[in-house]
Amino acid sequence: MSITLWSTRVQGSGKTARLLNSCLTVVLILIMDGWIRAAAALGGIPIELPAAYKHYVDNTKPEFLAKFPHGKIPGLETADGFKLFESVAIARYVAALAPDSGLLGKDLKESALVDQWIHLAESEIDLYTSLIGNLIRGVISPYSKAIHTTFAQRQLRALQTLNTHLASHTFFVGERITLADIHVAMIIQRTTWVTFDAPLRKQLNHLVRHLETIINQPLFRDIFTPVAYVEKALGYMPPKKDVK
Repeated sequence: MSITLWSTRVQGSGKTARLLNSCLTVVLILIMDGWIRAAAALGGIPIELPAAYKHYVDNTKPEFLAKFPHGKIPGLETADGFKLFESVAIARYVAALAPDSGLLGKDLKESALVDQWIHLAESEIDLYTSLIGNLIRGVISPYSKAIHTTFAQRQLRALQTLNTHLASHTFFVGERITLADIHVAMIIQRTTWVTFDAPLRKQLNHLVRHLETIINQPLFRDIFTPVAYVEKALGYMPPKKDVK
């Protein structure tokens, strides 16, 4: 099974570049494609990243909406006409194409645990990264210090849960990388730009170790961007007042 990954950016070299030249039977349309590409790389599923797709243009066209009525990316379309959107669902589908990879765990219980960690990271960490980012940038207004603190506290609770688990486990499920590790690592990497500052990293050292372990896997070098840790969590900067 080969996959085409449409995106506004084409990254990678080496093995990823070779995958780009593979024959195409599945179409994926997305921007935030990292965990899907990582699952495909670990599972040996070839991917192509066409450069033609333009977000906010192509996904508003009638032919796109005929396939994906919500107009949302990522979107997957197979040669037999099967269509799918939402990145977690697509990543799971791609992982299932390579059952020997262990990406979904070795049995039903492990598969459920993979989903458990993915959903915790999405709903209790990534959500608050977005909310905090939008709050301090003024997208959510007016700014409220109390709300900012509440968001940060709720995110910290989930980060601590992950860190505690990793204190006695190398990976989240079993003894090898699963989809849970890929998802959590990408979500944690996103926090490193906003909230995961130096004091927090010192407190959550097991989570830092896990992130570094995953992003430095040879197969993922063309997928994960370099980590850019903030030294201090980003805060609200009130707009400058016009001088009269």
